[in-house]
Parts: sequence; C-alpha cells; structure tokens
Amino acid sequence: MKKTVFFIGCCAFLSFILWCVDENGKVLFDCFSLKINSPLWLFVFVLLSGVGLLVCAIKAFIYEIAKQKTHVTQNYGIKAKKGFENEALVVLFKTMTATTEGDSKSARKHLKELEKIIGKGMMTDLLELKLLKSEKNFDAAQKLSLKLTESKESELVGLKALIEASSKKKDFEEALKSANRAFEARQDLYWVVENTFRLRALASDWRGALDVLEVGLKKKLIDHERYALLKAVTLYEIGLNEKKDAHELVFLRYLTEAHNLYPAFVPVALDLAELYEKQGQMRKAEKLLKEVWRLKPTYDVAQAYLKLFKTDSLLDKVQRMEGLAILNSKEPSLNNFLLAELDMKAKLFDKAYSELEIFLINNPATKKIAKLISLYEKQVRKNQKAALSWEKRAKVCEDDCLWVCSSCGEVSSKWKPVCKKCGKFNPFEWCLCLDKKEK
Repeated sequence: MKKTVFFIGCCAFLSFILWCVDENGKVLFDCFSLKINSPLWLFVFVLLSGVGLLVCAIKAFIYEIAKQKTHVTQNYGIKAKKGFENEALVVLFKTMTATTEGDSKSARKHLKELEKIIGKGMMTDLLELKLLKSEKNFDAAQKLSLKLTESKESELVGLKALIEASSKKKDFEEALKSANRAFEARQDLYWVVENTFRLRALASDWRGALDVLEVGLKKKLIDHERYALLKAVTLYEIGLNEKKDAHELVFLRYLTEAHNLYPAFVPVALDLAELYEKQGQMRKAEKLLKEVWRLKPTYDVAQAYLKLFKTDSLLDKVQRMEGLAILNSKEPSLNNFLLAELDMKAKLFDKAYSELEIFLINNPATKKIAKLISLYEKQVRKNQKAALSWEKRAKVCEDDCLWVCSSCGEVSSKWKPVCKKCGKFNPFEWCLCLDKKEK
C-alpha cells in the first residue's frame, strides 16, 4: 500500500513538472461517444497513475521506484510527514489548479497549507515562482529565480525564469547574462538556443548570434527553412557593420550569401540591387528585383525597380509598372496603389480614379490614398469642398507602406532586425495598410 501511494506521488510530481513547463496546456479527445477536455498535467497524471497501477505488482519496477524516493525527497524538498502524503497531493493539485486559473488568492492559501505539510523547498519555490509570474511581480520573480540558480538541480529552471523575468522588465543585459550562462551549461535545449540567439542579436552581437545559430542547426533544434531566414538576417547585419568600416566588397559578399539563403528577404535584395546598379550590372539588378517582387511584393521594391530606368518618361513608367503588376498576385491592392500614384503623375486621371476605387473596395483609405483623391477632386472635378474634405481626412487616416511588429504592433518606416519595444527577433512584416494588418 505504501509503495502504491508513493508511486502515485511520483506521478503527481511528474505532472507538477509538466505543469511548470506548460500550465495552460490542454488535451482534447473526441472518439465515438467519449469526449475529454482537460488540463494536460491532469490528463498525464491520470494516465500515468492508471498505467502504473496495472504493473505495480511487478517487483522489479516497484524496486526501481523505491530507489528514486530518496533522490526525489532530497533534491526537491518534499518532506511530508508520515501519513500526510495524500493530503499533500490534494493541496498540491489545488495550488496548481488555482494558479492556472489565475486565482492568486486561493493559490497562495493552498501554497501555505502545502508548506506546512512538506516544508519549504524547490517544489514550493517553483509554485511561488509561477504565482509571481501570474501576478506580474517580476522584481520578486527575478529574486526567486536567482535563488533557484544557486542549486545545481534547479539551475536551468532558475535561469529560464530569470531570462523571462528580466525580459519582462526590459533588463535585456541581465537576461543576456543568464542566457549565456544557460548556453554554456546546455546547448541541446530549444529554449536555451532560442533565447541566447535572440538576446545576442538584441545586443548587436551578431557574430555571437551566428555561433548560437550554427549550434541550433547542428543539434537539430532549428529547421532548415527557419535557419536560412535567421542566418540571412544575421549575415546582413554583419555585412552592414562591414559597410560602416568601408569594406564594400566584404559587404557585397555577405549580401550575396544572405540573398542566396533567403531570396524573399527584402532589405537584402534592395541593397544588393543598389550595389549591382552602381557596378553597372543593370540586368542583374532588374532580375533580382523582379524575383523578390514575385516572392515578397512591397512598395520599396517597386520603386527601386522603376528607378533603374533613368530615361523612362512618366508614360513609360506606367507601362513598366503595369507589366510588373502582372507578376504580383500576393498583394493586388499594392498594384492599385502604385498605378494610382503613377497615373496621377502622368495625368491619366480616369485610370487613376479607377485604381483608387478598386483600392477602396478592399482597403480603408490611407494617408496617401486620401491625398490622391483630394488631388483628383481639385484638378479634375474642380470640387474644392470635396478636395478640402479629403485633405482633412488624410490627417486622421492610417499610415501606409509600413513595417509592423507582429508581436507588439510597433510600426516602423524601415525594416529592423529586432523590435526594441518587445525584444522579439525579426518580427517586422511589411503591410500596405495598418488597419488591414491589425485585422
């Protein structure tokens, strides 16, 4: 009986560790008339307990479990008084459930009860850490994380929590120290590689970030497609540093390697096309810009393409843009946007207004679109009142042709490798209309 109770306790402990890793995990099971929707840790506990109880009569298995008892109690601070194991399990589950549900008051009450039964130790510290994170008390979470890093058994758990708490406080320097320490200890864990790479990139240590990236690929923690994108960004930033030091040939080498790795990376394509143009390699520049336009059409790519042809008249540019528009099936509204601009400049007013109407069917009015309509009303319809109305509206319309952070919504006129607001790596995505992106 005692061994059975202890085995259930071990199952509970494993479920607790799983809860610490992912407290919001859910299991959805629908087969025939049986439907299950329960927390992941509870499902695992029931599953492990059920399977374990079926084979608990096997003496070798029971003996192996018994050998682990001393290890578990010594390393994780479980010192339940004799006969109180079941009570400890019940209170532990109550604490975990209340924390998952965000009921901080109940969770703290149950945690105090648990401390009376098993005493203070690593398990109660981990529960306390989860509570502090749910309460967004990152100062206290940081202190408790530091305490956990002092023990060899809980060092990695503490370092992970310390990175999270420091990042939430925008203390990226401290977060990087913890990430580097974790990277020295373990290079076979995804969260270690991911955080170390991101924080080194945030600190502009691009060569250090590249080292981490290579380790991630070697350990098979990063798939090849993501590796190609991350390496392209990293090489581009290293190349920009070389450009600052007037090493243009080295810059070209880095750009070429980055483009070959990830052809849809717009900033690299734009800079590489500019270098080709300077060297007089116009066909190379044209081919490259057409390629990236197919893969990732943006306003800047179209403008760079049109600027290659210095002798083009306005009508020539319109015709060239119409040819380019055929290659863009991913952002049709961008075609309307660009053609409306060019048609207005070329005084093809009917065509311009037709493009504007199509744009407004699929998108909200943006600043540039409102200004173009205002210009149309003024120059073509001679409706000064309508022109003034659209001019005023342009001041409150959303900006267009922006790079937007997919994590926090920060906007930028240019692509950036890291969002300074939320600390995410390569989160900026180009969008034509901010309203459309937010949807």
